Amino acid sequence: MSGEDVTSLRQRAGAGDARAQYALGARLLVGRDAPYEPNEARDLIDAAVKQGDGDALQLAAVLAALAGEWRDAFELVDQAAGGGDARAQAQRAVVGKHFNDQLAIPDAVVHFDEPRIVTFESFLSPASCQWIIERARPSLDAARIKNADTGGANSDAIRTNTGMGFSVVDTDLVIQLAHARIAAAIGIPVSNQEPTNILHYAPGQEYKPHFDFIDPGVAHFARELQTVGQRTVTFLIYLNDAYDGGATEFPRLGWSFKGKVGDALAFWNVTDGRPDARTLHAGTPTTDGSKWLFSKWVRDRPLPLL
Repeated sequence: MSGEDVTSLRQRAGAGDARAQYALGARLLVGRDAPYEPNEARDLIDAAVKQGDGDALQLAAVLAALAGEWRDAFELVDQAAGGGDARAQAQRAVVGKHFNDQLAIPDAVVHFDEPRIVTFESFLSPASCQWIIERARPSLDAARIKNADTGGANSDAIRTNTGMGFSVVDTDLVIQLAHARIAAAIGIPVSNQEPTNILHYAPGQEYKPHFDFIDPGVAHFARELQTVGQRTVTFLIYLNDAYDGGATEFPRLGWSFKGKVGDALAFWNVTDGRPDARTLHAGTPTTDGSKWLFSKWVRDRPLPLL
């Protein structure tokens, strides 16, 4: 169905086919091989939900979570689980029954005030971490960096790891809860978050020292700043710890951090509104075992659904 053209999907959706309603709605929601029509997308997803389509119920749960309607989100996943959807049943096993429990944030440990750097112990549960790893594993590809000369992104020797990104339509209740926890931890709305990236480092792979802020002195990046704003915060969650090496290192601060399963690191890329060069950091090479990392960039303004 993913390769079906929009015209065909519209015809079947108009005839009441729930699977077509869901598939077309998901594509229109983010403009994936289709026009960007979020209002029509929601109508189509709602129509599929009324027919009990399991995928539509889970995507509706994601949209409810994005709106902060957690009771509705959990009930929608429950409905899909009750209808026999295995993915929904597995999500409920991971997140438990009470959504309020999932939104309680551990206390931050402050390591630096300027640039602000904090860590959180046991930010995500081991079960959530493993769920995210398994969701990401089939889609890994060579990681890329922004190209300052031409725009866009490309592979570069500075970064040898692999990774993948979750569009909103690829997320689920487990991932949306992680997003909500990040928003609560740093005091910036979920709407300002870029799509999540999951990074995988095999032995010897690394990301050499780099900045996460958008450099206003680069022409291509200056245009980006005008449209979608600055990357103010980086939030990293360590999804596993069965590896040697692989610390996140800040060479200009003489400090590094390597979290246990579920631990998190947040650092503010700007200080007093300006990019802070002291946030230069690296993902050092792993020497034995593979490292999995949840990576989130947060902008200074809301972003469209992607």
